[in-house]
Amino acid sequence: MHEWSPDTRRVLRAYLRAIAVAEPLQRELARRYGVTVGDLASLRALADLGEVPIGRLAAALAIRQSSATNLVDRLAMAGLVARGVDPADRRVTTLHLTERAREALGDRALFEASGLPRRVARLSPGERVQLATLLERMLEQGQGEPPEVTA
Repeated sequence: MHEWSPDTRRVLRAYLRAIAVAEPLQRELARRYGVTVGDLASLRALADLGEVPIGRLAAALAIRQSSATNLVDRLAMAGLVARGVDPADRRVTTLHLTERAREALGDRALFEASGLPRRVARLSPGERVQLATLLERMLEQGQGEPPEVTA
């Protein structure tokens, strides 16, 4: 097994503690809307794209089309995404957000109650930029890689 450096262990501990802080938000999102924080990010991407074919959503999320289909199936079952037909080509199925999804995306009170915005606001402007930059960089480095979780 690979030995982690003290810095790597520190980062991993901090990351896991940050996830634990977000856990109450995750539970409340699941209870109210049947979504995860990750699902909310996918809904935000669809909101930004507008009504699009599933392949376009998959490309925007940098995931395989089969993964996007599974995601959309789950979101549709939760009443958050609806399928439609492209008027220019009736063979093409499009996706759009439902009113329930728009409600979930606009539920700022849920995020406020989580305390996360207050924690972020306590950072200096430079620290916020640095944190966002590092998190985005970490996520970009893992794009296209399936999560690997083993017992």
